[in-house]
Amino acid sequence: MKTERISKRHLTAAWKTLSSKPMPKVKALRLSDDDFNHVLKHRQSIEDDFREIEEWGRILSTHGTDACVFNGDETDDVDYIILVRANPYHSMDEIIVHELSHIARGDL
Repeated sequence: MKTERISKRHLTAAWKTLSSKPMPKVKALRLSDDDFNHVLKHRQSIEDDFREIEEWGRILSTHGTDACVFNGDETDDVDYIILVRANPYHSMDEIIVHELSHIARGDL
């Protein structure tokens, strides 16, 4: 799986628009559309389904999803991981702010 790292500078600038708290450790990666869909398919949980229903009113197909954010685990050495599809439907700035807003609100 080939990934492209989204710069910490980009993440930090977006975080500053959302919160005055210190930014947690966040890693953001861009994946090919196929790899992104594959990861989403295998990481989907009932909590994710409820979150999508609350946020969007329905469970989204992976075709309509630009990005997702997961809690990191011990092996990741980060608090959160953001995955973004290579060909998103929205701008990268919109996507990063949206995903970081989940972290800032604590809804993960």
